[in-house]
Amino acid sequence: MKKNILISSILLFITISAYSQITKGNWMVGGDIAFSYSKTKPKSIVEAKTFNMDISPNIGYFFWDKLAFGTKVNYTISRYRSNSGDSDFDRLLVSPFVRYYFLETEKPTNVFLESSYRFAVLNENNSTEFSIKGGAAIFLNSSVAFEIALEYLNSNANNTFVGENTLLLGFGVQIHLERR
Repeated sequence: MKKNILISSILLFITISAYSQITKGNWMVGGDIAFSYSKTKPKSIVEAKTFNMDISPNIGYFFWDKLAFGTKVNYTISRYRSNSGDSDFDRLLVSPFVRYYFLETEKPTNVFLESSYRFAVLNENNSTEFSIKGGAAIFLNSSVAFEIALEYLNSNANNTFVGENTLLLGFGVQIHLERR
């Protein structure tokens, strides 16, 4: 019984005090992790499975209310398995980004859209990637938001004709630092 009262009190406090710090002059620090998995259709000529994971810490600054610019460091892991061969590769990319929140700044849940362009830092094929993602930010209190998003990623390797389009499901946490 005491546990239920404690949990109810915490949830009430979070709900009452939940508002976001997505206003001009504030910082955003956090990151996310996104996954994708694909498998060829049965009876395909080449049977293949692909797994991608993207880990990306970020920092951003709100130059205007609801609009942030920043940078990320993306570590991407790709694993490809098929009946004609396997390949594994990891990439480290730096990506400037822009993010916009659509709802009012006081809302405990907000919808965002983010776009970034990624440059390879450590890999031999000088790949570049364009990313656009959208999702929901659920503010647990005035500073911390849990995020869930879908991300479209277009990858290209500059010295080959290899390219890839990927849809990733991601989860993240952002800490919004209020200016004093």
